[in-house]
Amino acid sequence: MIRPDSEYLEYDPFFGDEGELTCRNAAIRTARKEYPCLGGLGDGDGHTIKLGDRYRYETARVDGDFWSTYRICLTCLDRCLQELEDEDDDE
Repeated sequence: MIRPDSEYLEYDPFFGDEGELTCRNAAIRTARKEYPCLGGLGDGDGHTIKLGDRYRYETARVDGDFWSTYRICLTCLDRCLQELEDEDDDE
């Protein structure tokens, strides 16, 4: 499914986590090199974002202590958004 970038940016992959995220900045980018995908960490597949793939890039200050950066491919974001939509359909 092709979604507008705004849907990928509105989704909060960390919603419900206990950490406090401030100074957040997110954008959709196109990879100029290979990166590990954060979305693959949850299911252990450890895949990467390949050169030319689009992905969500975010930086944030975590709990006021340190800066964090992550990248997640749009395929993983689509999977997360679909799961949310399926939950909404069940209710």
